[in-house]
Amino acid sequence: MASNDDMGTGNSNTILVVEDNPQAAKLMSLYLVKAGYQVLIAQSGAEALLLAAQYQPMAITLDLLLPDMDGWQVLSELKAMPRTRSIPVVIVSVLDRQVLGFRLGASDYLVKPVDRTELLHALRRSIPRGVSHKVMVVHTDPDELSLLAMILAQENYEVIQALGPEEAANLAKCAQPDLVVINLMAGGMDFFGLLEVLKAAPETAHIPVLALTTRVFAATEEQAPGEGRIEFVLLRENEMIEERLLAAITMLLKRAGISSDE
Repeated sequence: MASNDDMGTGNSNTILVVEDNPQAAKLMSLYLVKAGYQVLIAQSGAEALLLAAQYQPMAITLDLLLPDMDGWQVLSELKAMPRTRSIPVVIVSVLDRQVLGFRLGASDYLVKPVDRTELLHALRRSIPRGVSHKVMVVHTDPDELSLLAMILAQENYEVIQALGPEEAANLAKCAQPDLVVINLMAGGMDFFGLLEVLKAAPETAHIPVLALTTRVFAATEEQAPGEGRIEFVLLRENEMIEERLLAAITMLLKRAGISSDE
């Protein structure tokens, strides 16, 4: 979970969780952090309004039963303030008042108890995608390649499939993707060789690379070719790849200055 001191404004990968129950807030934060998001927690309505205006998170989850303010009032004030009115708000509450929630500007409405899949899907539905970005996925296994492509296509990305490093290098030059996603677990993948080729060509030197891996790279390995353009995503055992992948893509595109609202 990110501390307030670590964060600036306009945080493209941060979710503000508004929840006064410490156990519920901790559980939701765990879901979000495992999916690759940063998390801010507000335990009151006043704190929620302050943090939302200060940090402008990607989205907000809002409990309606707060100690100091009615959750409906918090939602109304969020939608009234210029700095926060465009932030998607997903209501997460024991109260089943969906019609009122949508009328007051909520992007989605979940009735507790809420599981991880429900929460993450509601957030992805609520966060505006905007312009469709072009993402190239690279793998040496056709079936795994198709699976990665399907995950991204369902999120409205324009997907380019490259079977192996050689095809990836050629396609990147002509297709000019916004991002390249490489699975380091793929057999026969010369990852750093591909990075050398991409870096050497003027047409592809600027393209950021997202590398999926199950191992932690040592400091010497992190100084590999393409430094500054690579984001390693560590996948843990039994972890859902979909949530981590989509969150990492959003974050890396933002870091590269390729926002979805351009």
